[in-house]
Amino acid sequence: MKKWKTILALILMVFAIYFNWNWFWAVFILLGLLHVIRSEEIHFVEVVAKKETPHLYWIMIIIWSLLALYSILNYLNVFDLDQN
Repeated sequence: MKKWKTILALILMVFAIYFNWNWFWAVFILLGLLHVIRSEEIHFVEVVAKKETPHLYWIMIIIWSLLALYSILNYLNVFDLDQN
């Protein structure tokens, strides 16, 4: 089956939204981050290649890493944003 990973990701995204699986987004960001590091290209609004714009590439890697870390910590309730 062609593009089975993409199809599986789309199906899992539907389940994640329906069942409110917050952990899924952390895993999804981490898997995307691993792919971006291996391919040395980020397909965001436009292609950002490590060769062409290394500073922007690494800034985006850092931002995605922080988003993944935030998602994981939020899922594990490491910090409580509801102070009430």
